[in-house]
Amino acid sequence: MPAVDDDIRADFLIEAGELLERLGPQLVELEQSPNEPQLLNAIFRAFHTVKGGAGFLNETALVEVCHRAEEIFSVLRAGSRQMDAGLMDTVLAAYDEVLRMMDTIQRGGTPSPAPAALLQKLKEQLKAPVTVVAAAVPAESSDTISDDEFEALLDQLHGKPAAVAEPVSPQPAPVAEAPLPAEQQQRRSSDHTAETSVRIDTCKLDAMMNLVGELVLVRNRLKTLRAGSQGASDTDKAVSELDALTSRLQGSVLALRMQPIKKVFSRFPKLVRDLSRQLGKDINMVLEGEDTDLDKNLVEALADPLMHMVRNSCDHGIELPEARAAAGKPRTGTLMLKAQQEGEHILIVIKDDGAGIDADRLRRKVVEKGLMTAADAGRLDAQAALELIFMPGFSTKDQVSDLSGRGVGMDVVKSSINALNGTVQLESRLGHGTTFKLRVPLTLAILPTLMVAVAGRTYAIPLPSVVEVTALDASAVRWLNRRPVLLLRDENLRLVDLARWIDPALPADDCLNGERHVVVVRANDGRYGLVVKQVKGREEVVIKPLGALLKGLAGFAGATVTGDGHVALIVDVPSLISTHERES
Repeated sequence: MPAVDDDIRADFLIEAGELLERLGPQLVELEQSPNEPQLLNAIFRAFHTVKGGAGFLNETALVEVCHRAEEIFSVLRAGSRQMDAGLMDTVLAAYDEVLRMMDTIQRGGTPSPAPAALLQKLKEQLKAPVTVVAAAVPAESSDTISDDEFEALLDQLHGKPAAVAEPVSPQPAPVAEAPLPAEQQQRRSSDHTAETSVRIDTCKLDAMMNLVGELVLVRNRLKTLRAGSQGASDTDKAVSELDALTSRLQGSVLALRMQPIKKVFSRFPKLVRDLSRQLGKDINMVLEGEDTDLDKNLVEALADPLMHMVRNSCDHGIELPEARAAAGKPRTGTLMLKAQQEGEHILIVIKDDGAGIDADRLRRKVVEKGLMTAADAGRLDAQAALELIFMPGFSTKDQVSDLSGRGVGMDVVKSSINALNGTVQLESRLGHGTTFKLRVPLTLAILPTLMVAVAGRTYAIPLPSVVEVTALDASAVRWLNRRPVLLLRDENLRLVDLARWIDPALPADDCLNGERHVVVVRANDGRYGLVVKQVKGREEVVIKPLGALLKGLAGFAGATVTGDGHVALIVDVPSLISTHERES
C-alpha cells in the first residue's frame, strides 16, 4: 500500500521534526542544568520516539544513532553519571547526525550511517568514570512509544500496532519506571483526549488565503460602486455588513497562518554554543518574545538573515574572555534576541554587549578595499560610516575564515529584509556593544498601500516605506548634478519622477509642470521623494505575482486589482531607488 506508506512517512517527518526542533534548545539548556529531571526525560523521549518511528520505516542508520544517544540518557536519568562538556559535545554531534539523516529522508533518500568514530565515541561515553549523584531521575518506560508521541502514526495501520525495530547493539540494563499516581494517570489520559489543535496542510491554507484575497478585492469593488451610487441605503447597509464580515474573515485566516517566532529562535542557542566553543569565547544567549506570532512565510524568510546576524555578533561583536576582562567586563558576553509586536509590524532586536563598531576603522577599510575614495569616506558622519557594513563586498575581517571575511553577509541581510518590505536599523557604541533592529510587516499576504495616479494609471506604494505626503512646490526644486532635488524643511530630498521612470522619453523637468505631489519614502538608508500626479488614498491590497513577461521588472514587486476593477502595479521602493541611482 504505497499511498499509506507515504502518509506514514509524512506523519513521521512532521512528528519527528517537531521533536527535533525542540531538542536543540533543550540540549543547550541541559548543559546549564544537568540534573533537571524534566529536561532529561524530555530529551530521552525525543530520541526514543524518533528511534521508534525510524525503526517502523526501516531506517536503520537513524535507529542506530538515536539508540546510542538514548542509551546515554538512560544512564543519565538513572543517576549513574552526570552531563559534562565532553559528553555534551558528543551528544550534539549525534544530534547533528540525526538532523542530517532527517533531511535526507525528507528529500526521499536513504541516509548513510553515522561515522563509525561517532558511534564508537557514544559507546565509550557509557564506560566513562561513574559520577554518583544525590538522586536518580524518575524514569519513564523505554519499551513502548507513548500515546502522546507516536500512537497516532501506528493507528493509521487499521489499528494494528507493529513492532518497532531495535538495533543489534547491546541494550543497557533496564531502568525501572516509577509508578504514576492515579491522579496523574487520569490527567495524562485526559490530556490525550482533549486535543485542541489539528494539523493543516499549508497548501490548503494558501488556497484559503487566495480565496479571502479575492473576497477582499470584491469588497473593495463594491465599496467603490457604492461611493458612486445615489441614495441606495439598502445597498449601503449590505456593503457595510460585507465589509465587516470580510475583515473578520480576513483576520481569522491570517491568524491561521500565524506561527510563533520561536520556530526560528529555537535554533540559535545551539548555534551560539557551537560558535562560542569554535571561537574560544564565552557567550550567553538570551531569548525574549518567543511567543510573538507572525505569518508563516515570514518565519521562513527570516531564518537566513537572523542566522547571518547572530553569527556576525558572535564573530565580530563579542570579544574573547581575556579582552573582556581587560576592559572591565564580565568574561561571558551576552547576546540577546528579542521579538515584539508594534502595531502592524514585528520588531526584532539582535543586541550584544561586545566591542561595538569603530566608525574610523570602517572608513579606513572601505578605502583600502577600493569601495570609496578617502575624500568621500572622510565626509561620512558616524552613523553613515556605521552603515558601510551593509555595502556589497565589504568586510572588516583581515583573514577569510569559515565564519566571515568573504564580504558576503550583511548586504544580503539588508536586501532580504528590504524584500520583505522591512527595514534594518543599526546602533553601536564603541566598547559597549551593537544593536540591530529589524522591522517587518506581520504578513506578506495583505499589504497596506498608498494608491497614487501617474500618467493616467494607478500604482500602489507600500505604506511601510511612506514617511509623508506633501504638495510639490516647484520654487523649492533645485538641480544638482542634473538631478532634481527638493528643499524640504532644510533637507535636500532627491526626487524621482515616476512618470519619467515609466516613460523615459518625457523631458527631465516634466515633474515641475502642473500640479504634483511628492510621496516621501525611506529606502536604502535615505529619504527620497516620488513625484506623482495624484494621491488617491490608503487601501489594503492583495499581492498577486507578476506574469512571466514582467517577472523581474525593476521597481515593481507585483500587482493587484483596484476597487474600480483595474490592475495596479505595486511599487518596489528599494529596487526602484537602487535602479534609478545606478542609471542616473
